[in-house]
Amino acid sequence: MKRTVYVLLSMFVLMSMLLAACGTPATEAPPAAGATAVPATTAGPAFVGDKLAAPDCTYGGEFKAIEAVDASTVKISLCYPDPAFLAKLAIPVFAIQDKDFLNANGGDSIKMAAVPNGTGPYILKEWVQGDHITFEANPNYWGSAPKNQTLIFRWSAEAAQRLLELQSGTVDGIFTPSGEDYATIQADKTLSLLPFQTGNVLYIGLNNTMPPFDNEKVRQAMAMAIDKQRIVDSFYPPGSTAADQFIPEDFNPGFSTTGDGATWYDYEPAAAKAPLAEAGYPDGFDSRLSCLTAM
Repeated sequence: MKRTVYVLLSMFVLMSMLLAACGTPATEAPPAAGATAVPATTAGPAFVGDKLAAPDCTYGGEFKAIEAVDASTVKISLCYPDPAFLAKLAIPVFAIQDKDFLNANGGDSIKMAAVPNGTGPYILKEWVQGDHITFEANPNYWGSAPKNQTLIFRWSAEAAQRLLELQSGTVDGIFTPSGEDYATIQADKTLSLLPFQTGNVLYIGLNNTMPPFDNEKVRQAMAMAIDKQRIVDSFYPPGSTAADQFIPEDFNPGFSTTGDGATWYDYEPAAAKAPLAEAGYPDGFDSRLSCLTAM
């Protein structure tokens, strides 16, 4: 189980995607008198896909054009190279959706999340937010039928309670056991501890439009003053790492291994005072940060 801690000093803006509609075939003329009728073709209607394009890239966004090439292909042209683009598309709220589904929900991500649209092995049956979510096998799934007809995921904030339910057999598996429980699980011959890369990202986002964080020197000082490794060691399970880039090392493309200066600032609280003084805060300033310390 691997976690990462990120300090993010600027935010990027993403756009949602648009898919396409089909057109109708042209009407064929009847055969001339006396002519031999030719059997009608079995080909389907020609695909006419939507396309949205910006006149140029001066509008400030990332997308130059989005086009539905055919019923299952979307072509996206970017205004600039973005090695993290595929990782961005993996975020559910920015996933590619079909046009009818987008129009039916007005593009509202909250509505679409409540009734998700997809082609996976399971479909949503019930969702009681904060308590449990129930999936049932998708009868129209294009691949091999899932082995289980029903899946139920329940939420529990207490790691000890999750482990107790696992030991008593009321659940088949738990996610993110406490690091303190690793030894207990490994010592129990009826249980298995299965480490895996979660891809979870924790970062502190600073709004660069609000003082004092609109000053680059302040953001630099913040990055140097936060002990990321101590946060990892204190609050996250074994195997977690403090990141030196916004993209985890398991994300490829996205993670930079070229040594081109993409790494983050080192923890240097004493040295952080210099850029802070340059920004006009030699005695520091008061600010409250909110940080999630359990995932």
